[in-house]
Amino acid sequence: METIPQKQPEKGLTWTLRTVRGEIRPAAWEHIEQELDRLHPSDPDSFLVLEQEGETDYWYIQSAVALKGPHAGQYIVGCGWSGAQGPSTPGGIALVEWYGDYAGAVEKFRQVWETGTVDFTGFQDLSYELPANQRQSVLQICRMEVGPLETNCYILTEKHAGLAAVIDPGGDAPRIIREIQRQGVKLQYILLTHGHYDHVDALPELAAAFPEAKIHIHKKDVQGVDPQLFPVPAMLKDPKCPVKQLHYYKAFNDWDVETHKAKDLPFGCLNIHPIHTPGHSEGSVTLRVSGGPLFCGDTLFQGSCGRTDFPGGNVGKMMSSLRVFGMMNGDAAVYPGHMEPTTLEEERKNNPYLRQALQETP
Repeated sequence: METIPQKQPEKGLTWTLRTVRGEIRPAAWEHIEQELDRLHPSDPDSFLVLEQEGETDYWYIQSAVALKGPHAGQYIVGCGWSGAQGPSTPGGIALVEWYGDYAGAVEKFRQVWETGTVDFTGFQDLSYELPANQRQSVLQICRMEVGPLETNCYILTEKHAGLAAVIDPGGDAPRIIREIQRQGVKLQYILLTHGHYDHVDALPELAAAFPEAKIHIHKKDVQGVDPQLFPVPAMLKDPKCPVKQLHYYKAFNDWDVETHKAKDLPFGCLNIHPIHTPGHSEGSVTLRVSGGPLFCGDTLFQGSCGRTDFPGGNVGKMMSSLRVFGMMNGDAAVYPGHMEPTTLEEERKNNPYLRQALQETP
């Protein structure tokens, strides 16, 4: 029990009952019991959540029926919260689960409802499976300014699997290569937020040093572009250049990609979520790691946004892309292609371009 994080509900906070049908019901015991009785293993979407939210803390108890695995057919009761303490919850959040029969699940909910406490005996700590905890314990971000325009190149490291991804190698290839070798990791991806020369100039050297790394870019920054501003097509045509194959993002928020065909890139126990954010270029992409940090290239800057006067730039598309950032849930770290990192919340409050985008009618 010493290794299981424990946090009890707050006294005096209002309870809310949510169901998979999108209903928010009054938190009365008869409603809770009804929803527990509705849970069924033949319905993969059936669950209920009893939750409370204060100014700084959030606490919930939820239940569903396990569909497969060692607990198939059993009731899962999970308790989770923010503001947890302890080494098992480095992200400040926790999830613990119990498995048993219907009567046991009812008793867990009744205990919370009537006494405001939980007996955590028999619960298992699954906090590590929460994306925020995975990011904090697994993801390492190294930022280095490269090339004459001081482009931000990022080396992402998934420490458990020993994998790396380089975002926007805009120059100074020897420095980038040395850092990857110093870490002793395998370079899985070279990821380009867009195809401008100041974000891709070190690509040939990295492709030569790490031939197994997959190079990803949006096809609109390769096909029919200005060769002086977008050098990747010329790299492909040069027989002496080690850049031989590109992988095109199947990005989310992309009119040319059906929603069900958009794909994340697996990165160890994490995932990299490509979002099409045109405006600075037709093929600009933002990369989000497991619902956390955003690597947005030259779309969003601290207090500003990317230029739209280059070939492929478009003010209207830039406003639409900024609106995507403004409408994202919660806060997140933002790592731009130039200048210092920022946060979504900071930009929502202080970035005049993003604020204007949110005020405009889509």
